[in-house]
Amino acid sequence: MGRKKNKNANKDEAEASPLLAGAADADLGMPRKRHYRQRAHANPLSIHHLEYPPSPDKMDWSTHFPTFFQPPPAPGQGSVNLKGKKVEFADVGCGFGGLSIALAPLFPETLMLGLEIRVQVTQYVSDKIRALRLNPGSVDPDNVEDAAAEAAGEVQGGDERAAKRQKTDNNKVPRVEQQQQQQPEKLAEGEVAKVRGVKPQLMPPNGYAYGNVSVLRANAMKFLPNFFEKGQLSSPPTQLSKLFFLFPDPHFKARKHKARIISPTLLAEYAYILRPGGLLYTITDVPDLHTWMTGHIGGFPLFQRLTEDEINNLGLEQGEGVEGYEGSELQRERELAVMEAVKRKTEEGRKVDRNQGGKEWSVWRRLPDPQ
Repeated sequence: MGRKKNKNANKDEAEASPLLAGAADADLGMPRKRHYRQRAHANPLSIHHLEYPPSPDKMDWSTHFPTFFQPPPAPGQGSVNLKGKKVEFADVGCGFGGLSIALAPLFPETLMLGLEIRVQVTQYVSDKIRALRLNPGSVDPDNVEDAAAEAAGEVQGGDERAAKRQKTDNNKVPRVEQQQQQQPEKLAEGEVAKVRGVKPQLMPPNGYAYGNVSVLRANAMKFLPNFFEKGQLSSPPTQLSKLFFLFPDPHFKARKHKARIISPTLLAEYAYILRPGGLLYTITDVPDLHTWMTGHIGGFPLFQRLTEDEINNLGLEQGEGVEGYEGSELQRERELAVMEAVKRKTEEGRKVDRNQGGKEWSVWRRLPDPQ
């Protein structure tokens, strides 16, 4: 005898099917995580059947950044680069895309790519970006709580105590009202910067369409050089300048340590694709993993760890930071916003905050190759 089907199942399936097919639009709104079931972790050593270009120049980026690229003129060729841009931010193991989506409006001319190995998670982020492009000014569905608190003026200047008070107040709201608050909504004129929790001068005009952010299913332990050129060979506007490893899978068992995303062998690949002067970011809530990552990166000759003072002053020097942004106090504010997003805008980061856990992070500068 079959199990009785929930009376809302047909409705949920009808809502989910067009989103899973990649047809999110202004009427359907934002996708919901409940329609994208996926294991928490995947073994990168056992996943082999992935699509990847034979070399970076053969990659078709037009499906990811249609406003920056045109489709290839012939089969086997790469896409046509309309503005001389290449991906400059790469979030390895991007999860539900919180970091890239938070940073996209801060650097509107900078291409950002999340790399994720899990199928359904990749599909969710792709559908969410598509929905955000079709609904300019909408609130990220994975950041509704932060947006509501900031818009209400409860969180200012990173005041954690105010954030906790807001969280407590939200827990007291009746369930029906909570569900209403969690529904994505269009923002009124002039409210975009307020909701994002950053200074208005850092934001592009209202109605930002997220054309510079995308997600790709890939195994970063094997195929990064297939997507990114050597950092030294590219001209300044096309170099990878930021590489993020945020809350990676700890792989606690010793026999699983070979699957950790930071290792001496992989660091050679990260140094290969990251431009000299580019930055590598790590953060975790597992102290042992933080020790592992900092020990291995610190032992690699092409990375130098930044102090907290250096992190807080990133962007002040000429030529530091990302393409198109000169060294200035405004660029420093952008770099501070990047660090804030690293700590708080990912799903794992918010989960650690809810559980009042600790985080440990590090930022590393890619040194020039020795003469």
